[in-house]
Amino acid sequence: YKLKKPVDFGFLDYSTLEKRHRNCLEELRIDGRYAPKLYLGVVPITGTIENPKIGGEGRVLEYAVRMRRFDQDDQLDHIADRGGIDDVMIEKMADLIARIHTDAVRVNPAKDYGDPQKVLKPMQENLAVITSSGIEREAREKVDTIERWTLRRFEALRTMLEKRRDGGHIRECHGDLHLHNMAYFEGEPILFDAIEFNPSLNHIDTISDLAFLLMDLEFRGLVRQGRRVLSLYLEKTGDYEGAEVLDLYKSYRAMVRAKVAVLRADQMPQSEERSSAIGEARRYIDLALYYTEPKTPFLAITHGYSGSGKSTAAMELVESYGAVRIRSDAERMRLYGERSEKERYAPEANRVTYERVAKLAETLLRSGYPAVADATFLKRWQRQLLERIKAPFFVILDLQCDRELMESRIAQRAASRRDISEADSRVLAGQIEHSEPLTGEEIEYREIIDCSSEESMRYSIGSIDLPAPNQSFVTIESKRGNE
Repeated sequence: YKLKKPVDFGFLDYSTLEKRHRNCLEELRIDGRYAPKLYLGVVPITGTIENPKIGGEGRVLEYAVRMRRFDQDDQLDHIADRGGIDDVMIEKMADLIARIHTDAVRVNPAKDYGDPQKVLKPMQENLAVITSSGIEREAREKVDTIERWTLRRFEALRTMLEKRRDGGHIRECHGDLHLHNMAYFEGEPILFDAIEFNPSLNHIDTISDLAFLLMDLEFRGLVRQGRRVLSLYLEKTGDYEGAEVLDLYKSYRAMVRAKVAVLRADQMPQSEERSSAIGEARRYIDLALYYTEPKTPFLAITHGYSGSGKSTAAMELVESYGAVRIRSDAERMRLYGERSEKERYAPEANRVTYERVAKLAETLLRSGYPAVADATFLKRWQRQLLERIKAPFFVILDLQCDRELMESRIAQRAASRRDISEADSRVLAGQIEHSEPLTGEEIEYREIIDCSSEESMRYSIGSIDLPAPNQSFVTIESKRGNE
């Protein structure tokens, strides 16, 4: 039974019984979508102060949200602390959040939610609170740097923020999406404890909602997992354009947590707890500062037959180098999923699909994120679409694999029914017969990838000389991460 404290912080007002009742009902409405098995109803507390009763007749003393209890060890922040966040969980998390955001209600365009100035205001408020707190000079200077970057980046993105608002990306989101508000329940991840008390904090860009989770994963040292969530989420939603505003929102989310930590510290006398809160604020400030640093993006494309391990190799670039994967299979289904197989693979559909992959790669590079295009690229014209993009670094991952092994992988993939690829042994035979080899000029960009096993593939990719992601942010307690 969850009760609300009779407080008024301005952005949160539970000061009257009527307001607490209304917010209980709102919490049930919002969180009932995320975790219907946890949120069971709203009940009155009656009786007397000395002898309160749940339900019953008479004067209502208070209202409570009635919930189903779950094992606290299954909360995802606790699972993360035990090093238990695995790839299966990550994929389920990315799928869940992508579905929630896709299905989320778009805000009324007549309202000012998502207006650029309204986006900037809480960012400035966070910075002002931290600057005026008792945090030491060194951290305050970092906050000044973050503030200058935030204002510059905001002005550079103002048109994009307006475009995203007009494009329907401002939706009723969770608003407080981090591991502490997620759990593994009956074998699936669920969200709970969404913001219900202030629509300005949950009627937001879906990328802002995602940014909170990505920031939290990175703060905990789960950097590879965060990169995987981002790539899978964009692949499932198709919102690659959102990468352009992602770092602005990640820095904002880190500063939200820094603000909470400094406010907590300012309320404490000199003690170990106060020192811990100040240390936490410093780490969040360092993370926010990390997001302001420029990136050196690269563009990679895979080159190989079906079953050679293209998607696995591309995901290794995602986890090791912070790239975002663009799968031609996913984009083909987004474009032609309702068409017949013959129409999906017609020459014109092939050209449109590869042109879309190239366009998305350009979008990611413009946003500062490296991109890896996951497709066969067996035809010269397909490769040329990507080669023409002006990327600071370009590489062709030439995946080499035994035909028998490729056929075996294709058969296993078909049996599992877990992958969107539609290739079979007949398709593989056609690819081998009609592929166009790399030209002498293309061989200059080639990196041979041994795909006989995941270990050999990982070793081959690890040997490529690519721009590494910034390494200036180092998480603190090693026990928190497995990077």
